[in-house]
Amino acid sequence: MSHSKKKMMKKILYSLTLSLLVFSTGCEDTLLDLDNPSQLGTDQFIIDDQSAEQAVIGIYSAFQVTDVGGAVPIQLSGLYADELSHTGSFPTYTEFFVNNVTATGNTNNSNVWESFYGGIFRANSVIYALENLTEGEVSSSVSAASIAEAKALRAYFYFYLARAYGGVPIPEGLVTQEGSAAGNVARSTESEVYAYIQADIDAALGNLNDNGVYRFSNDALRVLKAKVHMELGEYPDAQDALEPLIGSYTLLGNYEDLFVPGDNSEAIFRLNYSTDDSNALAFYFFPSADGGRRETAPTMSLASSFDVDDTRISMIDNPTDASSIILTKYNDVATGTDQPYIFRYADVLLMYAELLARDNDATASDYINEVRSRANLGGVALTSTNVVDVIAQERLWELYGEGQRWFDVKRLGLAQEVIEAKGLTYNANRLVWPLPQDEINANESITQADQNPGY
Repeated sequence: MSHSKKKMMKKILYSLTLSLLVFSTGCEDTLLDLDNPSQLGTDQFIIDDQSAEQAVIGIYSAFQVTDVGGAVPIQLSGLYADELSHTGSFPTYTEFFVNNVTATGNTNNSNVWESFYGGIFRANSVIYALENLTEGEVSSSVSAASIAEAKALRAYFYFYLARAYGGVPIPEGLVTQEGSAAGNVARSTESEVYAYIQADIDAALGNLNDNGVYRFSNDALRVLKAKVHMELGEYPDAQDALEPLIGSYTLLGNYEDLFVPGDNSEAIFRLNYSTDDSNALAFYFFPSADGGRRETAPTMSLASSFDVDDTRISMIDNPTDASSIILTKYNDVATGTDQPYIFRYADVLLMYAELLARDNDATASDYINEVRSRANLGGVALTSTNVVDVIAQERLWELYGEGQRWFDVKRLGLAQEVIEAKGLTYNANRLVWPLPQDEINANESITQADQNPGY
């Protein structure tokens, strides 16, 4: 390794070590010993199997920040669609609610961008360090599994960015996060980003250790793979990705039990927040009388859309009163230890039902009706002619407040209908959010001409 490359390697590992010391994670059994932060030299953080594991855990710390896995993205996407209304005072939230986000001055937009890239750079650091390790005693099995997990997480981060912004920069290798959040890297096209995501997924799948519901497992990666294929209209590939999961999980009998912290028969991947960190979800949904600020709330159109027998409305309090309606899927206002889902089995069943219906498979109805039965509803006939409308509605009822709605309606071609139903004028340019002006100003490889059209 050249002297300059060693110097850059030390710089990356130093940055990685600092980031691990700044953040904590809900996976308490594998935390870096913060009582002795000098236990490892900053130029040799990854030296053995244990430190490799700690480095991967550091990526989850980036996942758990409020602007990545916590309250903010769930609220922003919900406001941008039709499942959440803005009941608070943040002007930046108002911009999302009226589908008119400004590139300059919307700190929520900037923070989401920066925080997702924070996760990407942690993943990059782990991957680069392990792929270029020349000293230490990291076993080949731990190295391979750690690289796979970092790539799975990186793929997830890029998938969110691609759906939110379109094409984005792809920093990798020796690039460091200096100057701009994306490391002064030029913007790639949307198709290039999706190719990169798929390459990460393919490299990781089958190489992950299945370490439980709070880590990216092979099954969780299969769900991500299916979602990516569905986003690209590659439906047979999506169906193949989901096949191994069908029948391997079971729905909980009671919808409300889903939102109790911990593992369960339906959970595939969820984030493990503890009292050491906070997602702020309940804080933003609950009113001041309960210690929150009720910045957002379920829309009355959502609340009124439920069938009278649908038990899933039980996670919405005061559903007929616009002044007091509350989403209660998250209820730990004080410490924010609710554990939001990244993937759960009901989502998989609805995806699988959609894919079968698109393929004119008569069994498609069985899978959507499995979800409906848990909600105390009768069956529906799902066909290739009604699949878009029926699936979109069922996904809203099942997954409201979980960060899925805007990306669902956009993928299904219903964005114009949804936005106009809010009383707004549809603008096709607003299908993606603006690149933050802070990034354009700071990134030496991006100019104003790289901004999304119409911003």
